[in-house]
Amino acid sequence: MASEEHSREHDHDHGKTMARFQEIKLWKPLRQGEFLGEEDEKFYVALSQEEVYELSPLAYYVWLLCDGEKTVEQIADHISKEVQVEISEVIEPLVIALDQLVNVNLVKY
Repeated sequence: MASEEHSREHDHDHGKTMARFQEIKLWKPLRQGEFLGEEDEKFYVALSQEEVYELSPLAYYVWLLCDGEKTVEQIADHISKEVQVEISEVIEPLVIALDQLVNVNLVKY
């Protein structure tokens, strides 16, 4: 019973993520801030001397791809080809990473 409930929750979240992707897929995100360095697979990006963020490898990779030229859809396609997985598997982590980067002003649309 619990796994069925979890499955419905996941389907609902997946549906919301796909709807979000449809909403932002033509946007051209642009990274903000400056790369400071990497230590133990953590990447540090600063918006200012007071605002430094520690990014996971995925978040850093997405941040790097946000050049203001590529659309979100093109970024998803690029990641899909680079890591050799279906684009459908890329969308959810990409949308989550982009939303988190936007929330802390490391990416602007």
